[in-house]
Amino acid sequence: MNSPERKTDQIERRSPRRVLNVRAQYRRRVARLGADVIDLSLHGLRLSCADRLDVGETVWVTLPGLEPRRAIVMWSQGFIAGCSFPEPLHPAIYDAIIARCGA
Repeated sequence: MNSPERKTDQIERRSPRRVLNVRAQYRRRVARLGADVIDLSLHGLRLSCADRLDVGETVWVTLPGLEPRRAIVMWSQGFIAGCSFPEPLHPAIYDAIIARCGA
């Protein structure tokens, strides 16, 4: 069985990912929980979550200074999940997040 890193390396990316070190919140069903954003792209992010997320599940992610954004769980390995934004981040918003929170 492949490691989570190997699986995610094989996914074709629509935009480059940048490593972040930022705390965010996510909401699933009625629960709002904290998470660490591991990396971010215009089209998605990788979260270290407080619980296990299910592939195909919709979560609402709140990044610092932004409104909640819908994300779909594309893969999940333990408490790490890769999520895709149905509506990509605007490049100026992405750049501002990276400038403020990039590692």
